[in-house]
Amino acid sequence: MTWRVIVGTLCFVITMILFGYVAVTEQDRMATFDIAYQARQVETGGQLYELNCATCHGLDGQGTGRAPAVNSPDLLAGKTPARLTEAGWGGTLKDFIHTTIAGGRPQASAKFADYPQRMPTWSQDFGGPMRSDQVDAVVAYVLNWGLAYANATPVPQPTVVPVGTDLTVALPTGDAAAGQAAVTTLGCTACHISAGGAAPVGPAWPAESDPNGQGIGTRAGLRLSEAGYTGDATTAEQYLFESIVSPDAYIVPGNATYAANGKSIMPHTYSTLLDAQHMADIIAYLETLK
Repeated sequence: MTWRVIVGTLCFVITMILFGYVAVTEQDRMATFDIAYQARQVETGGQLYELNCATCHGLDGQGTGRAPAVNSPDLLAGKTPARLTEAGWGGTLKDFIHTTIAGGRPQASAKFADYPQRMPTWSQDFGGPMRSDQVDAVVAYVLNWGLAYANATPVPQPTVVPVGTDLTVALPTGDAAAGQAAVTTLGCTACHISAGGAAPVGPAWPAESDPNGQGIGTRAGLRLSEAGYTGDATTAEQYLFESIVSPDAYIVPGNATYAANGKSIMPHTYSTLLDAQHMADIIAYLETLK
């Protein structure tokens, strides 16, 4: 009888020690699990962002001519980021980003009114394509960029002198390679270069995607002699310049699918986003696409 009591007591003591160990280490274990879960969520969000968001907001989140930056201190820095203040948002940053992604932005703020399209709805709760966990993952990915601004000292941004819409302005010598990099960063290739055989959103740049086998570098000069040309360009270079900064100046007959209510769906913001060197580089690149 005595040995049974001893064995039972030992089992009880060992069990209590195990329970105590689990209780003491549970908090650390859950913290490790939470970190791993957040890392997987950010990774998933990055994949979803690249597939669905990068075309407009840029692969690095720095924005394009189609949509503003989401990897930006005015959205992610400080206790109350500037963009939340501008929108009159009284909730948290996480809720602001979640609401914007889930429900979209059918009406843009005054600061972003010139972008050609509004933020679409993404959550299935509002008729979009993403599940709620997928929306949460994209939110986590965007918020992850905010870590870079947590203790950052604001750095004055270099002043960009907008190139404007004057076609006669003297541009510097362009670099085609720099221009190719610029149109990729700005997201232009998403609309003008076909991916996987799909029809491009805007007029195709490469010759192989044009019905007449002419690249944009060739077509630019031919547009000036068209009977219905309504723009102010007198050279092929000026035509490319005009197409970028004043897309409504001439909508090519047959390209009505690239317009809405008589206005081009091309972003109307590049005259203020680009400086003279960027414009020269982009034109130099487009001229190589014969």
